[in-house]
Amino acid sequence: MAEKQILIIGGAVADVSLAWVDASIFTRHSTPIQQIRLSTGGDAMNESSVLARLGDRVSLLTLLGNDDMGAFLEGKCRELGIDLTHSVRRAGVPTSINGVLVDEQGERRFVTMKNSTLRRLAPEHVLPAVETLTGKELVSFASLFVSPCFGPRELETLFSRIKEKGCVLCADMTRCKNGESAEDLRGALQYVDYLLPNLEEAALLTGEKTPEAAASRLLACGAGNVILKLGREGGYYAGREGRFRFPAYPHSQTLDTTGAGDTFAGSFLHCLAQELPLDACLRFASAAASICVEHAGCASETLTLEEIRRREAYLESVFHL
Repeated sequence: MAEKQILIIGGAVADVSLAWVDASIFTRHSTPIQQIRLSTGGDAMNESSVLARLGDRVSLLTLLGNDDMGAFLEGKCRELGIDLTHSVRRAGVPTSINGVLVDEQGERRFVTMKNSTLRRLAPEHVLPAVETLTGKELVSFASLFVSPCFGPRELETLFSRIKEKGCVLCADMTRCKNGESAEDLRGALQYVDYLLPNLEEAALLTGEKTPEAAASRLLACGAGNVILKLGREGGYYAGREGRFRFPAYPHSQTLDTTGAGDTFAGSFLHCLAQELPLDACLRFASAAASICVEHAGCASETLTLEEIRRREAYLESVFHL
């Protein structure tokens, strides 16, 4: 078990997943499907759940409504041992519920709620907790571009303060929504030790189509290390330890990609908190993500150290620095 406290900042939602669906559902009055599932979701909640399952000391800083779904998420955090000391419950703001439409290839489309907690997390909810940091924590801002309250200036203020506290800072992202560019985020990226986008997200932000070019642009804009998640193709690393591709575990069957990137990020944080070598962190994260895609939703409950280690051992046979 890692002794370092890990603070995850970002959204927590209730996911209602529908599998398997396609556009034909809109041509019928009623469509029977294989599964409708209520679960926890959101980048920060997913990362926190993975870390808790792996035995880490994790604190989630999120915004929840004072409603039934807020109570549902709070209860799940209690079950997992996720600390919510820094989270905020706010009356009058509905807790976010996402509809997740999953097709037969495991790809997803999201239906989200306007003006819910996911879009209302703001600096005023986060900065007080940052002032309590001691410098021994590992901090992850779980998803750039989710809340419009965190624009480039707000992110720069937050990230600079986290680094002033002496913490290691990681950041993940979703797709930018308002034409933001890597140049716009230069002020914030200079404080990020590890940036973990997927290729589509990085391409939208940088205008570059290849992993190598997108990573180069992000490094040029200040990120310390860039880890691009490439799905079945594994990933690409660029940063202080060089530049290289690393493989995905090749023997998993993709059922649903929901939460795979968050599982990778959470598992990477788990290893980073233990100060393991970079290649070990990447192998462990890739192995864990390969388990996630075999189940519906993020499904952190399916992660076991035994199975992760088995897949990690295979990856070690084909990749090490």
